[in-house]
Amino acid sequence: MASEYKRSRIYYSKAQIKNGLVTEGEEWMTIDNVEYIGQYHTYVTGEVFTQPTFVDGKSRKLIPFIDLSKIGETDDIGMDVAKNFEYDTITKLDVLDTLIPNPGIEEITEKDLTNGFFERYFGYKYDGRCLELNKENYDKIGSDEGLTDVQWTKVKLKWKIKGPVRDVRDSDGKMIEAGVFDTNKRTVFLISEDFPNFKNKLLDYLEFYQP
Repeated sequence: MASEYKRSRIYYSKAQIKNGLVTEGEEWMTIDNVEYIGQYHTYVTGEVFTQPTFVDGKSRKLIPFIDLSKIGETDDIGMDVAKNFEYDTITKLDVLDTLIPNPGIEEITEKDLTNGFFERYFGYKYDGRCLELNKENYDKIGSDEGLTDVQWTKVKLKWKIKGPVRDVRDSDGKMIEAGVFDTNKRTVFLISEDFPNFKNKLLDYLEFYQP
């Protein structure tokens, strides 16, 4: 499948790529459901590819690992764990020929890098499903071209991407500077008060972190 060797953009700045990452397993797999172990790299678009840096025609797209042995197990809202995970993954790979738009994410801009955060957009379904969208598809919720607002609610949040990893505090315990990990964790748990399944959707509080 040719698409598994293609990135969504032609050009990425160095700040938008994390090279030389390593997985020891149970983290990523190729789109033909083969678990991947070895070096990989990621992009601010959410794309993940094999090889420490991109090699045209050799680097393959990776998707989150699905333990096929867990198919049939259900989570706390009664959804099939593996199948729901697989659904989220597939919708990130292909534009669906239905009213459910390709989720994607909003691209991180140079302005976002300067500000230290960017906005993330989601559709949240009554059954607890979270679907990350770019702003265009987020704005279409409730329109004839987008998700129905009878079942889906718009949720937007600010995601911190620059700064210290953890909160910096003085000797009295007063916060001097908010950390990326701690800020995003607070954001997720605050959103989860109204939309409970967000705490299961956004587990990596350092996602898109820019050192």
